Amino acid sequence: MNFLDWPIEQRSLSKRMEHHRKATTLRLIGRFSAAFPGIEYDLLWDSPVVNAQAWRLGSGQHVTICGGLARQPLITASGLALILAHETGHHMGGLPRDPDLRWPTWQGQADYWAASVGMPSVFGFAAEILTLQGAKQIEALHEVLLESDGEPDVPPETRTAIFQAGAVGKDISGLLDAAFAQMMAERAS
Repeated sequence: MNFLDWPIEQRSLSKRMEHHRKATTLRLIGRFSAAFPGIEYDLLWDSPVVNAQAWRLGSGQHVTICGGLARQPLITASGLALILAHETGHHMGGLPRDPDLRWPTWQGQADYWAASVGMPSVFGFAAEILTLQGAKQIEALHEVLLESDGEPDVPPETRTAIFQAGAVGKDISGLLDAAFAQMMAERAS
């Protein structure tokens, strides 16, 4: 699963800022690796792609962050953490599954799992504030990228509502069901 649809970074950071972003991303990857040892996390630092991806190879579960996303100015450590949690959610989030690939958890459910299970597993009591901060950053990035990439499976405002509800432990099964049904209807038309 892709978090975004493969846009390429448009500007570069200073060497100092690049070093800071790389260190931050690797530190986050280390925390997620410790919390979810069955998943292999990696950083493709030299890739200019603004994306993250959950993928499988045989029985191996993987999450990859591309350098273009790690260097994205709209995203800080809290946004990267929430993206890592979201990608982990594609492996661990349960039903419903993506209707095309069949193995990963669907986008909206991966968002809810990220906020309600993934972030607390990695950050404990700090998870709620980090999730809420990260959700705002992800929505801002989606808004910028939607100008060129079209509509995602989960609209940015719905994604933010899902992240917020998950962060505070609110049951939103109705919202998730509606978002999934809307995505399926749009694909059918």
